[in-house]
Amino acid sequence: MEKVELGWNEFWAEIFRIRHRRQIPGIEHHDRLIGDFIMETLGLKKSDSILDIACGAGDQSVELAKQGLNVTAFDIAQVLIDAAKETAESYDVSANFYAGDMRAMEHDSMFDAAILLSHSFGFFDHEENKRVLQGAYAALKEGGCFLLDLMNPYNLPKFQRTWTPLEGGYLLNEPHVLDAPAGVLTGRPAMFIDTENDRIVLMDEDALSNNDIRMYTALEIREMLSEVGFKKVELYGHAKLPRLPYAANSERMVVIAKR
Repeated sequence: MEKVELGWNEFWAEIFRIRHRRQIPGIEHHDRLIGDFIMETLGLKKSDSILDIACGAGDQSVELAKQGLNVTAFDIAQVLIDAAKETAESYDVSANFYAGDMRAMEHDSMFDAAILLSHSFGFFDHEENKRVLQGAYAALKEGGCFLLDLMNPYNLPKFQRTWTPLEGGYLLNEPHVLDAPAGVLTGRPAMFIDTENDRIVLMDEDALSNNDIRMYTALEIREMLSEVGFKKVELYGHAKLPRLPYAANSERMVVIAKR
């Protein structure tokens, strides 16, 4: 079999974020639960505006658009934005999708709410991660709310080596490993057996260099949000209703900050 290497955008966008996510059992129901949580917890109503940061293939963005919000959403991978536009069109809803980098947001007091879901925070060094929070703060109107959905650093998933059948082949996921002194969840190379094209697809150096996640504690996140200007911070144990308080054994760490 031929071996090829693909970068972050190509490997994770097409293979993981689109093909892998679509085969997860109950994923559409999961997206609806998150949409309901966002609407109620952030106190949103129809015609309110929301910014979906690192929106992936736009699944939650489309769900929020179905509920009547004015959605603007972006991701760094153009292939994901193209998929998001197709999904929105298939549901006959409107959303403004564009390709962009979360470290370079240029929105100024435009949105009633902003969201950053699916532990898509912490891929950079501390100062760049803080810049993402600054961009989210600047994008909000006065009184607007920011929702940050993270893995709980005290209750991480039990990562295992798995083979997953996907459209066109099989995906191998190696376990992540927590570097406790550094507070970083270190990714492991993934591999896709592309049976349609008779090849093995590996992650290149670009993909591997963006495969680690800084695991912040609640105390650290509170401090960072306060430093960029947020006035009030609340914590919950998952992004679905009913709302549960955050604890060491919580499924997630969901942070709500108000400008």
